[in-house]
Amino acid sequence: MTENTDLSPIANDVRRFDYDRWLSCLFAPKGPRECLFAILAFNIEIARVRETVSEPLLGDIRLQWWRDALTGLTGNISKPHPVVEALHSFNRQQPIDFNLMLEMVDMRAKDLDPAPIESTGDLLVYADTTGGALHHLMYKALGGADNSKNIEAVVRCGRSYALTGILRAIPFHAQNGLVLIPTKVLTDYSLTDETVFKAENRAAFLEIVRKMAEFTREELRDANLQARNVSKGQKAAVLCNGLSGVYLKQLKKLKYEPADPRMEVGGLRKVLALSMYKLLA
Repeated sequence: MTENTDLSPIANDVRRFDYDRWLSCLFAPKGPRECLFAILAFNIEIARVRETVSEPLLGDIRLQWWRDALTGLTGNISKPHPVVEALHSFNRQQPIDFNLMLEMVDMRAKDLDPAPIESTGDLLVYADTTGGALHHLMYKALGGADNSKNIEAVVRCGRSYALTGILRAIPFHAQNGLVLIPTKVLTDYSLTDETVFKAENRAAFLEIVRKMAEFTREELRDANLQARNVSKGQKAAVLCNGLSGVYLKQLKKLKYEPADPRMEVGGLRKVLALSMYKLLA
C-alpha cells in the first residue's frame, strides 16, 4: 500500500499492516477515530514482534519494553515513542484499559514460545486475549459502556476474526516457524507440527483446515447474533464479522487451501462487505 499523506503517520501504519480494521475504523465516528488507530498501532507493534526479530530473546526484550511502557502509562508517564505518546494523550480524553493491553503483551509472548498450543480451548484463550481484547479496547474507545452483553459481542467478534486470521496466515506462520494448529487436532490425524506440512500429508492438512474452519464458522455465527446488541455508535467494533464471513466463504470455495492466492480479497469487496454488515447487523 502506498502512503496516504492525508492520514496521520499512525493511521498510515494501520492502513499498511491492518487494512481490514483500518477500513472498519472509517465507519466509526470521526472523533474517536485517531484513538482507534493508536490502539490498532499498539496491536501491530506487539503482533509483529516474532517476524521482526532474529531470535526469541530479542522478542522477549521488545515485549518487556512494551510492558514497561504500559506500566508507565498507568502512572501517567509516557515513553518517547509515537504510539505510546498517542495512547498517553488519548487516555486523558477516554480512559484506556492498559491492564488489558498488558494481558495482550503477555499472550504475544506465546508467539515466541516453542511450546505449541495444546487444545482448541487454548486456541480460544489465545484468540480472546489477542483479537478479543483488541476489539474490547476499540469498543471502549468508541464510548461503549460496561455492558456485559455488548462486551461479550465485541470480544466474540475479535475472537472469530482472530481465528479466521490464524487460518489465513497458516502459510505465513509456517515460513516463520510458528504453528498455531492445536496439538490435539494434529494428533487426531497422527501428525505433528513438524510433519503437518509435508507433501505426503497434504490431504490430512486440508482436512484439518476444514475442521478448524467449521469450528470458526460456529464462533462467527454466535458473534453475528451477539453483534445485534451493539449500538450504532460502537458498531465499528464488530464490523470485522462481515470480513470473517467473506474469508471463510472464500476458504471453503478454494477447498480449504489457505495458500491459494485467491484468498486475497480486493478492497472494493471488503468495503461492500463492511457496508452491508453495518446495515444488516
